[in-house]
Amino acid sequence: MTQSRIDLLESIDFSWSIRPKPQDTWQHRFAELLAFQREKGHCIVPQRCKENPQLGTWVHTQRRQYKLKMEGKSNSMTQDKINSLNGIQFEWDGRPPNQDKK
Repeated sequence: MTQSRIDLLESIDFSWSIRPKPQDTWQHRFAELLAFQREKGHCIVPQRCKENPQLGTWVHTQRRQYKLKMEGKSNSMTQDKINSLNGIQFEWDGRPPNQDKK
């Protein structure tokens, strides 16, 4: 590809990457979780969420990564992510706070 074509593509903010950056994806899903919380009044997204399957999978992944972190195993959970999720009363076990654990 010639430099003039590269310059032309960059002038229109062409994205050279096929996948978004992981932190951008995380922020996007977090924003979707906030919208879910505003609509439903909680952050307990079912893993197989019919309205937004990707959000259900993402929430499940956050819980799994948190559990791995608590067990001292390899994970992608950061303290910043934990703080953000705790800031919106995220339920780490996926149950309402008043539901008895069995």
